[in-house]
Amino acid sequence: MGILNHILNIIFPAVCRQCGGSVSSDAPTAYFCKRCWDAIKWFDGPCCARCGVPYPLMSPVSPENPRSNPPLPPFSKGGETNIVPPFFTPGHLCGACRKNPPCFDRAVSAGPYEGTLAEAIKLFKYKKKIHVGRALADGMIASPTPRPNPPISPFSKGGLRGTACMGRLQSYYIIPVPLHLSRLREREFNQSAILALVIGERLGIPVLTDILLRERHTRPQVELDMKERKKNVVGAFSVQNEELIIDKDIILVDDVYTTGSTVNECAKSLKKNGAGMVYVVTIARMVG
Repeated sequence: MGILNHILNIIFPAVCRQCGGSVSSDAPTAYFCKRCWDAIKWFDGPCCARCGVPYPLMSPVSPENPRSNPPLPPFSKGGETNIVPPFFTPGHLCGACRKNPPCFDRAVSAGPYEGTLAEAIKLFKYKKKIHVGRALADGMIASPTPRPNPPISPFSKGGLRGTACMGRLQSYYIIPVPLHLSRLREREFNQSAILALVIGERLGIPVLTDILLRERHTRPQVELDMKERKKNVVGAFSVQNEELIIDKDIILVDDVYTTGSTVNECAKSLKKNGAGMVYVVTIARMVG
């Protein structure tokens, strides 16, 4: 198969959707060159212990900028000491989570919704490029998840795969965010279910695709502002076969975390029907 792909690439060279360059046979997908794919930014820094929003990293104090920040020790990464973290301790919550704690216990996204990562998600979700979704799921598993806080969660510094190797994920169920039947017929697949199945297969975690249901058709969240998004999904989800999730910890999988309204409503329904901890995992997160 590798030789065949090499020959096809010579006859019909693939073009990277991000940079316009040629895509070699060793690239993860036929739509992005290896250089652009490897340049995807993954979150790896301090974040809210509940919703996972990344905290901004600030410039250190310097003679040229003496009032930029309080004199904190430099935050070193890769031997460089050009940034310092904000006042941060494990378990620290952002203002939004302190004011209105979400129903889920923690959310983690692999990277920001931008550049190659955003373009890949669009191809997967709207252009039906299923193999791109599988590559994204593998990237999510291997990506460095943000600093583990609180420590009791299915996420560790080694990423999801690193935690699974320690045997901590085997007591979880994975559940994808469902689509309404009408939307499923229109799209012909549920992108969250594909991600969930790949993650479950790679990590050996059972995937339940028939537990969480989307009872009513809702407007696409991308068309709404934050306030409308919350109202749009209220009461939209229900649970069947709830005996399967009583006192079970759940990993809820979706593609993009925007405001968190959809996954929060899903978590509310799961916990109402007896689920234990609910963790949210998404490929990307809207930031800024």
